[in-house]
Amino acid sequence: MVSVTGTIEILDPTAEDVPEELGLSDTLPDLKGKVVGLLENRKYHADTFLDELKEVLLKDYGAAKVVYETKFTYSAPCAEDTLQSLSDECDVVIHAIAD
Repeated sequence: MVSVTGTIEILDPTAEDVPEELGLSDTLPDLKGKVVGLLENRKYHADTFLDELKEVLLKDYGAAKVVYETKFTYSAPCAEDTLQSLSDECDVVIHAIAD
């Protein structure tokens, strides 16, 4: 029997950079009483994620209302009228993606 010895390199998959954590802006210190827009990109499970997020925003963060919109397709820019509608109606908009 032949005995082979070698080296195994073990890689650490964690990110080297530590992302900077940013809070809400001074102009929007919290979401109480605010209208939050959710823009879905139509990728798989985005709707499920945003449905859960909607409940968190209403129950835990005190948002007054959540407006839900979808893009026509994930691979194209959002329609201008959808963006304008969100901009007119919402205090803040979250554009969410999922797969």
